[in-house]
Amino acid sequence: MDGMWMVLGEQGGAPADREARAAQFAHMAEVTRGCPGFVRGWWGADEDDPQLTHALVVLDTLDNARALKRMVEENVAGARLRLMEIGVEVQGMP
Repeated sequence: MDGMWMVLGEQGGAPADREARAAQFAHMAEVTRGCPGFVRGWWGADEDDPQLTHALVVLDTLDNARALKRMVEENVAGARLRLMEIGVEVQGMP
């Protein structure tokens, strides 16, 4: 049984400059979009601590989520990652 999975990431050391952060997020998104099983992703700065960035990436299987987690751990220093099985999905009203 393999439902949708989310990789939740947190990393310190975000660029203070808004444009530099946007470029960093665009690069992360482009690399991640090419990963097997990629469904959707979000990247952004922490409101309370602008030195932190967060990523939420949905993948189609646990194996693909594990592969993305491994790839980030091998290539991004200081990233904290967790895997979450998506148990319920709810959307807002149109």
